[in-house]
Amino acid sequence: MSEPIIRTLCKSDYPALIDVVRRMWYPEYDEKTGLLAAETDWENCLARATCAFTAELDGKPIALILGRIDALDHRGFLNTHRINSLQMLFKLAFAKDGLKAARDILGILGVDRNLRAQATQAGHDYSAEVVLFVIDPIARGHGLGRRMFETMMDSFRAAGVREYFLFTDTTCDVGFYTHRGLIQVCEHTLAMHGDDERATSFYLYEGLVPEK
Repeated sequence: MSEPIIRTLCKSDYPALIDVVRRMWYPEYDEKTGLLAAETDWENCLARATCAFTAELDGKPIALILGRIDALDHRGFLNTHRINSLQMLFKLAFAKDGLKAARDILGILGVDRNLRAQATQAGHDYSAEVVLFVIDPIARGHGLGRRMFETMMDSFRAAGVREYFLFTDTTCDVGFYTHRGLIQVCEHTLAMHGDDERATSFYLYEGLVPEK
């Protein structure tokens, strides 16, 4: 396997990375609905992000990490990406099984707000967030996750960020974060589509930007 190159995200990377999100998070839907759901998530994440890096292998984007540094975001809540996410959510409602996907997306966004509120009430305050971190399964096991995460930590460090947070859940590699010293602050369990058999636990983790 060649060595992936980590660089700043470009708009031309979007289609390939949206498809990675579709394959990882929405495999149960047909391709059209899965892409709509993935693009809804994608635009919602970009609406919060101020820094974005991708890993490219043989000319193809295979990984993405998005971060938000509060001090660098001067956009309003209804920025272009937020509007795009609302438009994609509307389109999703008319796709096959799209209402189910839309309910899940809105449910998870609600859980994220609940977790952040819990953390705030407990006295936790953050100036940065790892908004999205996704790696194509074909690229795993070669240290790329560590390199991508360190790239984001470099951006946080350069901006003077000390503490940051991220949302994750039981479908992700939570051990990756605990291995890097992140600590679980709060938890919320959500039954997907109202199905208790598919309940997923969601977490807010906080971490300290390591010193160089």
